Amino acid sequence: MVEAITVFSIAGTIIAIGFLTNALFRKTGLPDTLFLIVIGIVLGPILGVFSLEEMLHVTPFLTTLTLMVILFDGGLNMETYRVISGSLRAAILAVLYVSTATVFISIFGYFVLNLGWLEALMLGPITAGTSSVVIIPLVSKLDIDKEVGVTLSLESTITDVLNIVVVLAILQMYLSGIVDLQQTASAIAARFAVGIILGLVVGILWVKVLGITERQEYTYMLTIAALVLCYVGSEFLGGSGSLSALLFGLALGNYETMYRILGGKTDLSYMVEMMKTLKHFQGEISFLIRAFFFVFLGLVYLPDLLGVLYAVIIVSVNLVLRYTAVTISTFRSNMHEHRNFMTLMCGTGLANAALSVMVYNTLMMQTTPVPQAYLYPLVVANIIIINNIVTSIAPVLMKMKQK
Repeated sequence: MVEAITVFSIAGTIIAIGFLTNALFRKTGLPDTLFLIVIGIVLGPILGVFSLEEMLHVTPFLTTLTLMVILFDGGLNMETYRVISGSLRAAILAVLYVSTATVFISIFGYFVLNLGWLEALMLGPITAGTSSVVIIPLVSKLDIDKEVGVTLSLESTITDVLNIVVVLAILQMYLSGIVDLQQTASAIAARFAVGIILGLVVGILWVKVLGITERQEYTYMLTIAALVLCYVGSEFLGGSGSLSALLFGLALGNYETMYRILGGKTDLSYMVEMMKTLKHFQGEISFLIRAFFFVFLGLVYLPDLLGVLYAVIIVSVNLVLRYTAVTISTFRSNMHEHRNFMTLMCGTGLANAALSVMVYNTLMMQTTPVPQAYLYPLVVANIIIINNIVTSIAPVLMKMKQK
């Protein structure tokens, strides 16, 4: 059990280093991601200050909190018309990349890792796609084409939802022994639809609530409460809490556009100052949670030569497949010239780690445990590290090209 004074000392150090690495990023273009992950590796696998078992207990809670806050923050800073215009290409990119990578990883898992077909199929979505927690904050800090930024942000949000739904559906097939593709497709469509609609409705209604509470203190904390309830409500109704958080932020950040689309003529002048305050506090909270998130990735890292080798093979092929998906999805658009940069923005995150641990626990609790189950967290942890290294290189190469 780690002492309280140790935890607080480390927390203060992480915040200070997070601030310094963020300042370094703005000066040099070198992202803070790797610095924070290295701190986690030092505190976890190297020094053993935190054990892997202790960290796995908080994984579901940290995953949910990080997704909510980062996606809400991303929505607040997106423009509605860019989201609408870029959503089709983002969806094409997400589906192409995840589906082709899943096919390759399933074959690799069956023939190389000695997994069963359904077991190998589960590994695909866990290791493919991009993470909104990694991509959205990084894109918001970079001086890149706005269309590229919105497309990458939307792609990461779509793949977050897609990966979770697909893995859970395949896991259900595995446990029940029944393969039902129609049920899987219906589940995916339902989660997207409920998540989008609920997030938009709550976001638009919340603009009016803020008008009622504009003279009250702690409106930001009240908004966070609404965000949490929106996320929970969406999950309870069978939707995607992640998408609801994104759309809630989008509706709130584009309140004038939303009311104009609905034909409303309400005086929304009170929102100008309120949005400045809201975005300021949200930026601070996002920074804090993101810093701890990347340190956490280092803490749960499992160093193993075989795991690194498998991860390098998977990431190498995935980058080729991602380049193909980016090329197809950006065809005949201004984004086509940025396809190399978009390919390298492949960072994965804690949702992937959480899914790998969940699948590992499920397979080990079977009457006949799966001997290869340990490969899920082992391979995925190494893939997360390598993907974030690649993503950290992308802004540096972009800056060199601009110069």
